[in-house]
Amino acid sequence: MPGCRGGWTESEPKCDDSLRVPSYTLNSVSQESKQQILQPLSVLRPKFRAVAQSLRDLDLVFIEEAFERMLLDYDRVFSAMGVPACLWRRTGEIYKGNREFCELVGLDGSMMRDGRVCIYELMAEESAVNYWEKYGHVAFDSMQKAVLTSCVLRYKPVINSSAANMQSKGNTSPSVKEEPVELDGPTEEGFINCCFSFTIRRDKWGIPSMIVGNFIAC
Repeated sequence: MPGCRGGWTESEPKCDDSLRVPSYTLNSVSQESKQQILQPLSVLRPKFRAVAQSLRDLDLVFIEEAFERMLLDYDRVFSAMGVPACLWRRTGEIYKGNREFCELVGLDGSMMRDGRVCIYELMAEESAVNYWEKYGHVAFDSMQKAVLTSCVLRYKPVINSSAANMQSKGNTSPSVKEEPVELDGPTEEGFINCCFSFTIRRDKWGIPSMIVGNFIAC
């Protein structure tokens, strides 16, 4: 992935980029939700920083290669399962989604590649807060791999086109003008209540590398 090694972008400090929520996302939620999202991240950042400072450039290459191998493995897994599923980096950018998940949220499959959209952009505000809180509790707990919860997904959400392009390029500069793009309609068409589980895949340093989510509409 250009400009990114092991999930850390070359243009940002390794310890900060791993847990950075783009400003356009925080600006779209209430002040209360913003604080609820930032609180678990503020607890996790020192843990990421402690590990990141010990990583060499070669380690970052190995981390990214391991991520790419897991992506290939999930090609086979996703093609064989009928449950809506997708996977994303620890920063939230989605890198793979199966056909069932695309149909569930009403997005084209091309949006489920290269970090064009983030998992929390597909969730209602309360569900996004719930995800970050639960992720924060288990991210560095090696005894915890899977979390079972619920969420509300947005159906045919209007995704910020500039933000999607910046995500895929590893650039989240707030100086770029953000304009919404209409996907299959001028506004999103509703919400879907789901049972939701996510499993954390960690690298050999114990850092979350990939999160795999399964969704069942209820």
